[in-house]
Amino acid sequence: MKVLVPAYFYPVANSPWARLTNVASTAPAGTIYAIANVANGPDSGQSADIAPYQQAINGLRAKGGRVLGYVSTSYGARPAAAVKADIDLWYSRYGVDGIFLDEQATTAAMLPHYRELHDYIKGKGGEALVVANPGTTTIEGYLSINDVTCVFETDGPSGFPSWTPPAWTGNYPAAEFYVLPYHSSAANMADFVARAAANNAGWIYVTDDTLPNPWDTLPSYFEALVAAAMLVK
Repeated sequence: MKVLVPAYFYPVANSPWARLTNVASTAPAGTIYAIANVANGPDSGQSADIAPYQQAINGLRAKGGRVLGYVSTSYGARPAAAVKADIDLWYSRYGVDGIFLDEQATTAAMLPHYRELHDYIKGKGGEALVVANPGTTTIEGYLSINDVTCVFETDGPSGFPSWTPPAWTGNYPAAEFYVLPYHSSAANMADFVARAAANNAGWIYVTDDTLPNPWDTLPSYFEALVAAAMLVK
C-alpha cells in the first residue's frame, strides 16, 4: 500500500516537509507520494515562493519520495487551456512525477474533457501519474482515464467504518483506488489501513487533522501510518 500525502503546507524551515522527507528516506523508494500545492495550483504569483517549493520537492524526490502537482479542474468548468497551463508550470518549474486533478466531474458527458487532460499529462513523460479526486462517488468510465481515483474523502470516524466502495471497483486492481479519512485518531489509524485494504484500496492517507483544512500538517502518527501501510501486501 502506498501513502499519498496532501502536503498543503508551506516549506519553511522545520515544516512538515522536513519530516515527510525524513520518513521517505527510511521507506522503500516509491512508497510515499506527496501532493504539492503552492496556491490552489503551481503559482502563488510570488516569486519568493518558487525556491522553497523547488527545494522541498527536490529534497523529497532525492530521498525516494514522489511528488504530484495539484491542479483544480472545477468539475470540468475550468477550461482545458487553463488546466494545461498549470500542468506545464508544474513540470517546467518543479519537475513533478504526475498531477493530482482535484474536483473531477463525475458525468459521462465530461469524459472527453478529462481524457484530453489525461493524454496531455502522459505526454510529459516519466511516471506522469494521473490521480483524480471527484470528492464523491464517480462512474466507472473514469477508471479508463485515471491511474488512481480517490473514492473516499471525509471525516474518518463518522464515515469510514461503514463505508464500502461501488461494487464495480472489485473488477480493478487496488492500485487504482485512494482513500482519505481525516479527523482520525491514532487508535483509528490501524483499523482504517486494514479497512482500506479489505475494500480494495491500494493508496491511503489518514490524518488526525480536521476541518477547515485537514491537509495543513502531518498527523501525529505519520511514521506509524507509513509502517502500517508498508505491511499491506
